[in-house]
Parts: sequence; C-alpha cells; structure tokens
Amino acid sequence: MTAILLTGVTGSLGGHLAAALLAQPHPVIYCLVRATGPAAADRRLRERMAEVGVDDPQRLIAVPADLDRPGLGMPPKVWNDLAERVSRIYHSAASVHMTAPYHDLAPSNVGGTRALVELATAAGRPVGFHFVSTIAVFADAARAGLSRVDEMTPPSMATSGHLGYPRSKVAAERVVTRAAERGVTATIYRPGLVTGHSGTGGTSTSDLLMPLLRAAVAVGAVPERVEAVPMDAVDQVAGNLARLSVGPSAAGRAYHLVKPQPVALTHGFDALRRAGYPLDSLPGPVWWERATERATHPDVAPLIQMGKIGRRMLGLEPAYPMPEISAEHTWAALRAAEPAPPSVPLDDAFFDRLIAYGFSQAIRERPILTR
Repeated sequence: MTAILLTGVTGSLGGHLAAALLAQPHPVIYCLVRATGPAAADRRLRERMAEVGVDDPQRLIAVPADLDRPGLGMPPKVWNDLAERVSRIYHSAASVHMTAPYHDLAPSNVGGTRALVELATAAGRPVGFHFVSTIAVFADAARAGLSRVDEMTPPSMATSGHLGYPRSKVAAERVVTRAAERGVTATIYRPGLVTGHSGTGGTSTSDLLMPLLRAAVAVGAVPERVEAVPMDAVDQVAGNLARLSVGPSAAGRAYHLVKPQPVALTHGFDALRRAGYPLDSLPGPVWWERATERATHPDVAPLIQMGKIGRRMLGLEPAYPMPEISAEHTWAALRAAEPAPPSVPLDDAFFDRLIAYGFSQAIRERPILTR
C-alpha cells in the first residue's frame, strides 16, 4: 500500500494542507508530530484537525518524530516501514523565528530536510518530495541586483540577505534540489505572507499581519504608508499546493503561492476603521517611534519583536527594497489544473472577516494607549 507523509500538520499551514490532501484519494497520510509518544502525537493531531474542521481524520496516522534528531527521532522499524510505504513526502514543518540566527535554525530547517531526503531515498525507488520554502529567500534580491524574480530564479544567500530564517530555507532548497540526483522528484513551493482563512477569517499566531493590526489599535494610529506584499489566505495556499502537487509537470518545478499581484496592507487598516476603531494616520517613522515607546504592551510587543521584518512591512527600511515577485508560471499551472482553483480575492470583505475573527472581545476591552 502506497501512502504519503506530511510534516508540520500541527502548524497553521500544515493543518490546512492536511485537510486539502484529505480531499484527494490518498490511501493514508502519515503525519510526523513532535510528541513524547504515539498517544500524545495522536491527540495533538486530532486537536489540530478539529481546529481546521476535520472531525474524523481516519486516513491520518500520527507518528511521533523530531526533525532535530538523527533519523527524525524514530525507531529503525518505523523508519523502514515508512520508507517502504511512502510514495510522496510533503515537508511543511519548519522552525520559524524571524530574528533567530542561522545556526539556531539550521538543525531543524536544514538538518530535518536532509533527514527526510534520506528517508525518501531509503527504499531505492522514485519518491516525490514537496518542499514548502518561502518567498523570503528573495528578501534581498533587489540588493543583489535583481529587481524582478520569478519561479525560475535560483535563490542564493545573497538574495535571502542576512536574516537566519530565509538563509536556512535557501540551504534547505539546495538539499532538496540536489536530491534529484538520487532519484527524488523534487518540487518547491514558496508562500509569501500567509494570512487568515479566506472564508472565515480564522487566523493564527504565525500570521505576521496580525501583530501589525493589533499594534495599530493599541497605538491608536496607523502608519501613512505600508508596503504591498505578496500574500494569500492560508486555505488558498494549502489548496493550491495540493492541487499543483498532483499536476503532470510538478516535478522539478518551483511555485510561488501568492496572489498574482501584491496586496496593500492598508486594506487591513481600512477594515479596522470600519470595525469602529478610531485611528489617526502618522508618518511611518513617527508611528514606529510611538510603537517602540509602548513595546511592553501585549498587542505591540509581537510587532516590535519582529525587528527588521516588521520595519520592512512598514517601508521603514529603504535600503532593503523588495523585488517584484512574479507568480505568472504558478497561476498558469493553476488555471490548467483540474479542477481549477476558486477565485477568492483578498478584498474589503475578506479583511472585514479577518478583523472580526482576529480581534476577540478580550482584545477589544484592552485600553488604547494614550498618545
């Protein structure tokens, strides 16, 4: 019996990817879960699937594992059984810390990828390897001389810049690409900013947009200008990834899982105002100064802790401009897919749903800081 293997199922994107893969006729999906044992792994898996609306994940099997450990922390028998059964691997798990240095992230993000490649080659037959990277591998492409990048542009340490997380993803992409020499058919997927569910607005702690929106409410003002960023809703990213992965020409390709055009984050500020939050407009540097003065506030601290990533979203790092990110080849493949993906715009209605979900009553009752 063939099967597929999925990592990162307890994360935001990984949980939605599991739901999208369940919609396909896979016999069984083995889900690697960081846990102390099978019972704990199964409990974490079922709790996460309930959160994404899958109440009876019968075809999902939790497997305790640890990407940081040799052999993924699995007993040899489990490793060998998976190597014999698995025909496709979807690697969505990662250590995501936007300010951590490379050497802190490499054991999980690079070493874990290398271990999964070893698993893919253990059976001595072709295995599809679907790797979730990030658009951030091109965060410094403009400074490296590339004003525009597309799915065929090779990322490098120069295009990723000095931040540890995108550098670890460049290194992991290299591991995956080299695996083709060992019979692994590799496909790379690069999401941009992954935000809430397109239908419900449901978001998570990994949504980098929410710290900006919550900080704006806490400060009582918004920056006059923010960047338009490559992004998409989490369920759209997961569904498009699953759809592309079974396409006839997926092997050896890279895809950019973002909307065809970058999305202006001012839509989020407009939605806050429609929700009743009184927000002034301030020049970006002035707004950031006020935010840093309130860095201990629980709704401001997450944005400040994002460091340069937060400042780049606000256009406050002019020495680090983002290149134009093309997803033309990705959307051509999606339009040719069967079935074609639904068109769900990130419009005013979407941002209204995002605000309604992301701002709980507890957040509403927190005092807005005096200016």
